[in-house]
Amino acid sequence: MTHRGFNPFVAVALIAMAVTIASAPTAGQAIFDREKTPRQPRAPSWVAEKANRLPIETPRTPWGEPDFRGFYGTDGVSSDNIERIEDWLDPATPPTETFIVDPPDGRVPYQPWALAERARFRAALGRGWPGESGDKLYMDPQTFCMTGIPRIAWRAVWQIMQSPGYVFINLGWGHFYRVIPTDGRPNDLPANVKLWLGNSRGRWEGDTLVVEVTNLNGKTWFDSYANFYSENARMVERWTLVRTARPQGGERVSIDWQVTIEDPAVFTRPWTMNLPLVRRSPDESWEHMCHEGNANHIDEAKTLGFQWFWGVVPPGSPVR
Repeated sequence: MTHRGFNPFVAVALIAMAVTIASAPTAGQAIFDREKTPRQPRAPSWVAEKANRLPIETPRTPWGEPDFRGFYGTDGVSSDNIERIEDWLDPATPPTETFIVDPPDGRVPYQPWALAERARFRAALGRGWPGESGDKLYMDPQTFCMTGIPRIAWRAVWQIMQSPGYVFINLGWGHFYRVIPTDGRPNDLPANVKLWLGNSRGRWEGDTLVVEVTNLNGKTWFDSYANFYSENARMVERWTLVRTARPQGGERVSIDWQVTIEDPAVFTRPWTMNLPLVRRSPDESWEHMCHEGNANHIDEAKTLGFQWFWGVVPPGSPVR
């Protein structure tokens, strides 16, 4: 599906409308039946598909590294900012499988204080859910195109480029790009420097690209449902080309993408997401300027009572 440009003003208007109907009965808002509606495929379906992995000879670049160059995207994981890394939450959106393969229950293993924080943010999203507080409203940081790792992996269609010692990822949907050195250089960025996309260092383990991401600013979410991490998070991605037989027939070549998140101040244990990144056509990658004119949209959001998500401060951490 071709990605459409995201308009923050429209998002603010929709959120305002959701606030006005917050008192409406939940049953009246329900569109999808949890028991009868098939779940959209995510990690469990991908794990099952990988069980039918077919032989593949990983192509090589002229300088001898695995060749990932091309355009990739997921199969409808997100649609105009609606995605959930856990399984289905909201009856007004299609039920989905979880993105998470470990822990086996498909849930983010929050510490008790962090789970309470997520509940507080969700109660203030202004979406008309039961139990919403209606005060101190929060807005998904991506509403204003503030996104981070790993969320950009499943946003629309994007391009991988390579040169000796580097992997470049151009995320055409909204002015983001990643530069991943693979030449063995150390991460020499000071620990107090924090970035939206963090600092990436890659290495090749056979045909797999392993990327360690540090120096994250912790000011974004995994999804639009307030799942968060802190600025102490460390993430390790693994990218491997695979060829699989599809359950519905045929086959496809994808990047088997997984990311393991470590943040001992927020989570009880490391945990892992796993999705296929499927080869796509360049015609499916659209470019648009997401930040153009956003100052007015920020003012509108503040007028409606929404505030920025500034990140979390784990217990015992110094307050910045």
